[in-house]
Amino acid sequence: MLLLRQFIGMVALLAALQLSMEQARADTWQHAATSRISMEYETNPTMSPTSQGGMRRALFEPGYTLTKSDGANEWRAGLNLQVARSSDTNLSLNREDPSVFLNWQRQSDTGDFDISARHDEASTRTTEAGAAGPVAVDGTRASRSLSANWSKPLNERSTLAINGAYTSISYKGGTYVDYSTRSVGARLTRDWNESVAPFLSLSYTDQTPSGGGASSWRTVATLGSSLKISERLDCTVQVDQSRESSGGSSSQYLMSVRHEGQLNRVALSAGRQVSTSGLGSFVTADQASADWSRELTERSRAGASLSWRKNRSVSDEATLTLGAWFQLDINEDWVVRTHYQRRERELAGLKASANLVGLAFVYTRSNF
Repeated sequence: MLLLRQFIGMVALLAALQLSMEQARADTWQHAATSRISMEYETNPTMSPTSQGGMRRALFEPGYTLTKSDGANEWRAGLNLQVARSSDTNLSLNREDPSVFLNWQRQSDTGDFDISARHDEASTRTTEAGAAGPVAVDGTRASRSLSANWSKPLNERSTLAINGAYTSISYKGGTYVDYSTRSVGARLTRDWNESVAPFLSLSYTDQTPSGGGASSWRTVATLGSSLKISERLDCTVQVDQSRESSGGSSSQYLMSVRHEGQLNRVALSAGRQVSTSGLGSFVTADQASADWSRELTERSRAGASLSWRKNRSVSDEATLTLGAWFQLDINEDWVVRTHYQRRERELAGLKASANLVGLAFVYTRSNF
C-alpha cells in the first residue's frame, strides 16, 4: 500500500503542475491516458531445472502523460503503475511498481539540450536475470536517474554531442549490492554523404557500492558508422576498445540492421556489450536478436522475436528467448493483444525452460 500512496502522490503532483502551467497557456497541453489489463500463465517463472510449477498472474497497468510545447521548449511528464497479482506468491510476488518521469527539451542557436529525471521500480526477476543468471527469490529494484544531453552542428556535415548521467540503484530482497553510477561522454559525427556517417565517441563510467567499498570504472573509445543502404534499409557498425580500473582492457562490438517496408519491419542486432549490475561490478555478455512484424490488415498486425544472450564475466550461462504476438484494433481506443514466449536457459550443464502465454486489453485516449 505504500507504493500505492506514492503513486497517488505522483498523480497529485502532476495535477498541480498541470493546473499551475495551464494558467499561462492551457491550450498547449496534450494529455494521454493508457490502461492495460492482462492475464498470463507461466509454467516455470523461476527458471529452475527442477520446475516448481506454474502460476497465473493478473496485471493492471494504468498510465498518464502530459506534454507541453512552448516555442523552443517541450515539457513531458508522466507516471505509470503496474499492479500484479499472482496465484502463487512463492513463485512471483504480488506487486505495485510505480514509475514517474519528467523531461525538458530546448532547441536554440547554441544547440539542442534536454534533461530527464526518472524513478522506476520493477521485479529483480525481470531486471537482473540477464546479468546475474536465474533469480531464485523475487525482489524489487528501485532506479533513480538524472541525465542531460547537448548537441550542436559544428558545420553543415559535423555534429558534436555531449552527455552525462547519474543513476542510483537499490534493492529489496535477494543478495544484490546497492550502487550508483556516473557517466560522461562525447560523440563526434560527420556526414560524408547521404549514405555514410562515421562517428567517434569517448566515454567514462564508474560504479560505486552504496554501502562502501572500492569503486570500479571503465573508459571506452568507440569508432563506428551509420550506413543508409536504401530508403528502407539502414545499418550501424561500431567497435569499442575499453580499459577498466583492474588494469585490463577488452574489445566490444555492435552491429544492427533495420528494414522498414510497406508491410514488414525487420530489425537484427548482434554484439558483445558491457553493463553495470547488482553483482557489484561490470558484466560482459554476447547478445544477438531478431525482430519481425507485419501489417496484416488495417486493423491487425503480428510479429515474432528471437534473442540469445551468453554471459562472459559472471558465469557461462546462456539464455534463448522466442516470442510471438498478434494484435487487433477493436476501435480507435481499444486494442486486444495475445502473446506467447518460450525461454530456455543452460547453466553449468543444467537446462531449464519456461512457457508463457497471455492475453491483454489496452485502452488509449489522447487529447481529452
